Amino acid sequence: MKIAASAGIIGASNESIYAIEEAKKRGIYTIAVDGNEKAPGLEHANQSAVVDLNDEEALFDYFCKNPIDFLLPVPVGRILVATGAVNDRFDLPGVRFNAAHLSTDKWAFHETLSNKGLRNAEALLVKSNENVSKLADIDYPLILKPRFGSGSRAVKKYGSYAELSEDVGEIVSKEEDFIAETCKKGIEYGADVFIVNGTTHLILLREKILTPEPYRQCVGYFAIEYNRETEELFNRINTLLKGIVDALGLNNCLMHADILDDGREAFVIEVSPRPSGHYLHNYFTRYATGFDMLGSYIDFAIASKERKPFEMDYQYNAKSMLIKYFDLKEGIIEKLPDPETTKSREDVVCYNCNLKPGDSIGMVTDGRSVMGRGFYVVAADTLESAKAICAEIEKQFVIREV
Repeated sequence: MKIAASAGIIGASNESIYAIEEAKKRGIYTIAVDGNEKAPGLEHANQSAVVDLNDEEALFDYFCKNPIDFLLPVPVGRILVATGAVNDRFDLPGVRFNAAHLSTDKWAFHETLSNKGLRNAEALLVKSNENVSKLADIDYPLILKPRFGSGSRAVKKYGSYAELSEDVGEIVSKEEDFIAETCKKGIEYGADVFIVNGTTHLILLREKILTPEPYRQCVGYFAIEYNRETEELFNRINTLLKGIVDALGLNNCLMHADILDDGREAFVIEVSPRPSGHYLHNYFTRYATGFDMLGSYIDFAIASKERKPFEMDYQYNAKSMLIKYFDLKEGIIEKLPDPETTKSREDVVCYNCNLKPGDSIGMVTDGRSVMGRGFYVVAADTLESAKAICAEIEKQFVIREV
């Protein structure tokens, strides 16, 4: 097969494998790097190396010796800054370093958007091992979250300073900064976005299903159709997204955004200039929209390499369906739904369960505690009917309490 281009991958976790395999299908030579020699994506790439992703000079040296035409966007967290640094150093298409920094540093993100009137919330920075008494006078309830982090890691809601004080030992013992932010009300959404040639394209808007407080981990997403009833919601969110993209200097990249909307105002929680993880961009977004974000990005990158124009060919066209993760009650699994029977249902788009009898499952508190269990997708006209289908499927689990 003729090699169409060479693409680098910074961060070779499980969630990089889809991008690597899709690129290889197109005749693209893939070169993956990760600081962990056991990162699963390393085995899938045509070429791989163990490189400290926090060492920019080591990355520059490696890609000087192993030139690439572009970087494949994959779901990663803080190391997005490494992607931006390599793009800057070699003048590659994709997110730039400064935009990646402003997106991954939640404090810099808040200050940048707040100063431009795009983020109306009270927030305080709590540095590592700093006394949290400064949080006594902030408005409650509040959300406490790591300054750098993803997948809802260590995110928790507190109703009062007294409640927060009970966790103070756990908070200050962590060697990292935290952001304390007053809670905003509204329905929480996720958004898949492709920013290309200075234009922001909303690919899919998803309403979140969250665990009970205080953790608020997402355990499902419902695709929102664009119609007369949702038109104002889309207008608010599209206006906010454009302001954020301009303020952060984002261009020629995929983006995931978390947004609250109370029916009058849209509020951005955070954004990440990379594809959404948790089986979203590579499964759910494609099912719900019929649009392959990664494939379109590769087309853009190839066009950039060949100095050809790239035209975005997408009109918002989501169908109502729900992706659900297995947020089951705690205990030992004794019996599971029959996968073949479940897959044969007309209202089930796909079913991928990694659980097996004898597995012990605990409380869902963050992404790591639930995503490894798998997912399934159901089609339904409304969120309520989709939830009813999920209840039918999940009641077939037999779980022994311990």
